[in-house]
Amino acid sequence: TIGKETFSLPRPFFVMATQNPIEQSGVYTLPEAQIDRFLFKLLMSYPEYKEEEKIMEENMTLKKFEEFNIVAATTPAEIIKMQKLAKKIYLDEKIKKYILNIVKRTRTKDLKYGGYIELGSSPRASIALFIASKAEAFMNGRNFVIPSDVKAIAHDVLRHRLILTYRARAEHIDSDKIIDEILEKENV
Repeated sequence: TIGKETFSLPRPFFVMATQNPIEQSGVYTLPEAQIDRFLFKLLMSYPEYKEEEKIMEENMTLKKFEEFNIVAATTPAEIIKMQKLAKKIYLDEKIKKYILNIVKRTRTKDLKYGGYIELGSSPRASIALFIASKAEAFMNGRNFVIPSDVKAIAHDVLRHRLILTYRARAEHIDSDKIIDEILEKENV
């Protein structure tokens, strides 16, 4: 929306962002409230030797985009259909409580590493775990969520929603370590 005029975006619409920890000069970090709006934070490591060799030989400066022969894996209409089906996936009350308890534990900090959490996860974390665990079950061919679906997506959903203390960074304690402890302690 600009002023009083709203512009429609194509459906489905999503945003992907990258963060390069090496070249941050002149780049401002997003505020926590904006980071919280992303469903996942995925970590990517350096490519393996053979992968990097392929990247080196087949990059956009040497080839035209059309030469990559990229073929669509799906259509926007199919994505929307899959989103609707994923919303219908059954999620039991026990799983809801499990999700809520995971998020609550980030706030109560009742953990070995709890002192490293400055600010726990917002309600968006509960929403994201709820939605993403349904999508995980759907992708695994089930019409119901099981605890391993929640565990499978928990790190990607929570790692950017835990605000850690300076002490955590100084002692090399990251969000994943805290999430591991939460998942180990929390039972369905």
